[in-house]
Amino acid sequence: MKTFLSISVLCLLLFTNCSDDLNSDNLPETTEIEQKSIDNNGYISDNRTDGYNKGYFWTIYKEGGWGRLRFPYANQYSGNFEIEYDNNQDIVGGKGWSTGNGRRINYNIGLLQGSYNFVGVYGWTQTPLIEYYVVEKGSITGQNQNRNYTVNGKNYKFKKQLRSNAPSILGTKTFYQYISEHGSVSTGSNQQVHMQAHINHWNKYGGHKPEWGNLRDFDYQVFGIESYTGNWGKINASIW
Repeated sequence: MKTFLSISVLCLLLFTNCSDDLNSDNLPETTEIEQKSIDNNGYISDNRTDGYNKGYFWTIYKEGGWGRLRFPYANQYSGNFEIEYDNNQDIVGGKGWSTGNGRRINYNIGLLQGSYNFVGVYGWTQTPLIEYYVVEKGSITGQNQNRNYTVNGKNYKFKKQLRSNAPSILGTKTFYQYISEHGSVSTGSNQQVHMQAHINHWNKYGGHKPEWGNLRDFDYQVFGIESYTGNWGKINASIW
């Protein structure tokens, strides 16, 4: 479903309440790599590119069109990032952590313009192989599981979608997407996603095979954006 929002807000004014404290799990496990495989202007190539910036992991995946990932205010707010794109079959990326868990993710969307499908927390588990979304703005296609729930005062709809022979962190695989959808937070305000509450709900109602047990072997976990509308869009946000 296409979603069009046009919100013009100066980023610096919106980040004044952002705490810049880093948790210990923000620290890079290896030597920091900034803008790996991204040119000096932030333009990225097709397929997936990862790296570190100011102690945070980042990742971006693009099919077609053009896209740019930059960190314009990261010297002031270490979790800041900006993604701009146009004419893509798909583009998804953001800033966060190389290993997911039940952390509380604080964020502030300072600027959101143009077209997008999803803004929120995005990540993967390897056992079972699950691509998950906590949709704070927008909407992702999926079958409603009729297991709505509330976290941090926000109501979420739980949806699932089977992806057959699709790109994944383990190559081309068949896997489920778990989608927790709120979809209507405001920009320019400090917000939080409590991942453990969502993970608990997915473990209870996800319906993955009992022999797999609870979701584990978490891969990366980022706050970011996805667009497969083919149109122009831009986000500037900070996490902490």
